[in-house]
Amino acid sequence: MKERRIKIIIGLMAFAVIGLIGVQVFWLTNLIKVEEERFNRSVSNAMIAAASKLERGEAAEMLVNTVWLDKKERKPKPVKELRLTGPHFNYFIHDTTRKGRIIKIENDDDNFVYQFRTDSVCENGVSQVKVFAVSSDPKMRVQVSSPKIVFEKQLDTFVTTKKRLVQNVVAEMIDINIQRPIEKRLNVKTLDSVLTQEFASKGISSEFQFGILKVRQDSLTLLKKGTAVAELNKSNYRTLLFPGEVFTGINELRVYFPNKNSLILSSLVGMLALSIGFIALIVGVFLKTVQMFLRQKKITDVKNDLINNITHEFKTPISTISLACEALNEPALSAEKQSVARYSKIIREENERLQLMVDTLLNTASLERDEIKIERKEIDLEVIVNTTISKFDEAIRQREGSVVVEPHSSSNIILGDKFHLTNAISNLVDNALKFNEQKPEVKLTLSSENENVILAISDNGIGIPKESFDKIFETFYRVQSGNVQNVRGNGIGLSYAKKIIELHGGTISVESQIEVGTTFRITLPRQ
Repeated sequence: MKERRIKIIIGLMAFAVIGLIGVQVFWLTNLIKVEEERFNRSVSNAMIAAASKLERGEAAEMLVNTVWLDKKERKPKPVKELRLTGPHFNYFIHDTTRKGRIIKIENDDDNFVYQFRTDSVCENGVSQVKVFAVSSDPKMRVQVSSPKIVFEKQLDTFVTTKKRLVQNVVAEMIDINIQRPIEKRLNVKTLDSVLTQEFASKGISSEFQFGILKVRQDSLTLLKKGTAVAELNKSNYRTLLFPGEVFTGINELRVYFPNKNSLILSSLVGMLALSIGFIALIVGVFLKTVQMFLRQKKITDVKNDLINNITHEFKTPISTISLACEALNEPALSAEKQSVARYSKIIREENERLQLMVDTLLNTASLERDEIKIERKEIDLEVIVNTTISKFDEAIRQREGSVVVEPHSSSNIILGDKFHLTNAISNLVDNALKFNEQKPEVKLTLSSENENVILAISDNGIGIPKESFDKIFETFYRVQSGNVQNVRGNGIGLSYAKKIIELHGGTISVESQIEVGTTFRITLPRQ
């Protein structure tokens, strides 16, 4: 896939993901705003209801107290005589005893007397009496034989009295409240109780603080314990107390919620978690997709480099073998045994070099699939080193270089796979010769440390940058600095060597300086 096409695809995907995230964030922001408005509306309604409840409660309390005093001062007395004036009157009489009590009506001049029993007038105990006087200004009285007879005129008088009582209470409330401060009318405990009830009815159970602002004095009073005054002054949750009292001072109830934001967010925790989860999923999938794109591009580039490098590395020994074969076909050389032997050796070494590259490729593929098997046998590491070096005699001779082996006096016997260890060491020696711009000087030193055999392979090559130390053992990795990039390589030799050594229970490390040389240190257990 072309790099430009990959960039376009990634750009479009990034635009789509950013758009989706933007829409999601916009939706979440609006959702939080709606929830905050609902919360504000609920608080406002609850505060208005609380103020109304406090006002009704005060009025009811004062009315009850006044009526109680009125009852104590005005105890009703049985009615035995009722004086009436007027030229005529109507009266409804109700006998609650149903025993036919006597009613007597007379005037003061004793010139008119009317007497009757209640049961003689009406069976249900209710009678209507009409009396007309002769004089223009008579004074009459009604005498009853029992106080249990009820007169409707008395009932009318009672209702009128109660109306007057309520009017007096209202007037008294206005007069008293003008003089009485808010601290005498309310208390913190009552305010807290009423507000808690009203907030609970609206589904609000969060901690709150409150106080009353006396607007004319610009001072706060009746503060709940622990209230933050500065925050309370800035709060928008406020309502008037006793708004109908125009002659009293203006008192404003203010409420502050310390945990308002957390309360609003907690009511949306499910939706927030779901939205954040979707956003994280979208971003994760996007990043993974981009990573896959870049990895695929890298694999494609590595594949192309591998094909080019392997083709070049195969081409060199093939060309060398081809030239050696042509030389052997010359009649003049066929009689010279020494020349035939030399060209035959070249063919054999180049063939072994080809075989090494093929084996490395095949074994690397097997290692990636964890299909390779190590056949452990007792082998002498010094013998393997000498065998490996002999394969590079012609290459060293052509470069006018040298290879030195420093054996160890003690035993170098280990348990290992001869074939794979030989290939691993061959890759390291091949790199020492390949990545060298001068006459190569390679030294292989054997030593021991505790129960381990140590093989150090040193050269005077171009060196490896420190930042590449951790990457050179990765499959297909090639150093891209200095003159290393000008040298053909397949990028699998070091990764193959590291995996083989680790399968033997050993380790490999590197020390290097640019333009000085490199040393690979291999540690293998004896048993």
